[in-house]
Amino acid sequence: MLKPTFAAMAGLSLLPAFASSNLAVKPGVRPSAETSARPGARESLDAFNKKFIGNCTGMDQAAAAALWADDGVDLIQGMQPMVGKAVIAKWLNGLTPQLKGAKMLYCTVDWRDIKIQGDWAYEWGINRQKIAFPPLQEAFENEGKILLIVKRQAAGDWRLELESWNSSPQPPKKPSTEKP
Repeated sequence: MLKPTFAAMAGLSLLPAFASSNLAVKPGVRPSAETSARPGARESLDAFNKKFIGNCTGMDQAAAAALWADDGVDLIQGMQPMVGKAVIAKWLNGLTPQLKGAKMLYCTVDWRDIKIQGDWAYEWGINRQKIAFPPLQEAFENEGKILLIVKRQAAGDWRLELESWNSSPQPPKKPSTEKP
């Protein structure tokens, strides 16, 4: 059986369906600074985030690739930098065979800070996802940190310029009580 690699699964968190409740910055976290943002910038960025997460939940690699700028850069833990939309799209499309029969149980991002300055924005948050695989394969569950830098295009839509993602430390596993 093909077991998905950590890097491939990490990338899924980047494909990232998004419940509207996750669009808000959490209480006690710094609010967005939109001092030089165009009118409607935050609303259109929230719409981008909803698409970003929707692509993860739907495991829609083509739609995920469409969110990238032509010169975008993807920095995933344990992998070489991927530079350019074509390279990123090729990698995303390569996930499809590894995900045959898989189901995304959840994919969320709790955005902790969002800043918009003119046509540029950056945001960071905590990403959580769980993927169920066909029998004989373990489910993949992960939590990590994500950083996006996006640029608003002339038509008003946002495109990913840079994404960086990494896993949070996992709690130690409890020793098995089974006898050999």
